Amino acid sequence: MKNSSNSKSGVVRISISLPADLLTSFDRVSRRVGFTDRSKAIQAAIRAFISENEWLSGSESSKGAGLIELLYDPHTRNIEKALTLIQHNYYHIVTSSTHIHLDDDNCLEAILVRGDVRSIKKLANKLAENKGIKSIKVNFQVI
Repeated sequence: MKNSSNSKSGVVRISISLPADLLTSFDRVSRRVGFTDRSKAIQAAIRAFISENEWLSGSESSKGAGLIELLYDPHTRNIEKALTLIQHNYYHIVTSSTHIHLDDDNCLEAILVRGDVRSIKKLANKLAENKGIKSIKVNFQVI
């Protein structure tokens, strides 16, 4: 990877090699989500990569905010009660939540959180332990 600095604008130009099909897919998706400038799309992708990996490997005491997204089976016995109790136990980091009925067999819970990485990871793990959880995803921004 090469780079050259443009000191006037604070921009660094880089050159990278990518498989043609990867670049084609990137450009297609970038246009679909509204990017008209490849550089801006690459910047957004790099920021997302950094944020995701800081969450996974960063300091446990880092502070930030984010969203815990749960997809679960509402027919699982006492699942709503269990999820609510867990959120109450983490009231110091849960700022709000929204429950969405997707269909007869699927509900989505969106939980907004703010606090330290350690506490948010503990909350996500406690939620994930429940029978009936189909998927859990954490989107977290270190601030």
